[in-house]
Amino acid sequence: MGRLVEYKGYEYLIKAAGYLDDDYVILIGGGGPLKDELQTLINKEGVSGKVKLVGFIPDEELPGYFGACDLFCLSSVWKTEAFAIVQIEAMSCGKPIVATNIKGSGVSWVNADGISGLNVEPRDEKALAGAISRILSDEGYYKQLATGASGRYKTMFTREKMVNTCLELYKNLCGVAKLASRFEN
Repeated sequence: MGRLVEYKGYEYLIKAAGYLDDDYVILIGGGGPLKDELQTLINKEGVSGKVKLVGFIPDEELPGYFGACDLFCLSSVWKTEAFAIVQIEAMSCGKPIVATNIKGSGVSWVNADGISGLNVEPRDEKALAGAISRILSDEGYYKQLATGASGRYKTMFTREKMVNTCLELYKNLCGVAKLASRFEN
């Protein structure tokens, strides 16, 4: 779900499909400059039966896609993907996450490894496929991560929780600034 651009690492997700059984279907939502290149890769890798580019998905349709999926995979490879709010959207629907451990980004912090999903190294299609398969082949583990994803969303990422956390941070920063200005005078 997002723009079809290089930093999203979709080519690794497409290649990961080659390591998954034919029962798996990967939907990639969004539009962008790599659409034709990604479709060519899908055809070249022989995974057109498993990977579909579904185009732009309007915001009002996103909950339906999250509700229908089994898990959400974030295959991004650059720290341009600073936080990936889309992970939070998937967690709000109780979906386990497979994400990449991008150095210098908050992606792997949002998806707590072993709690809300699994984090793998970027640019590693075998690791993506392994994490997807591990979660979806073990019903107990799937339920554990789904519960963890939902719980992490409820305790950390609801709108109310994030607004209150930001307000507290600002209050603390303002208090530190006031204290520092007393010592400067």
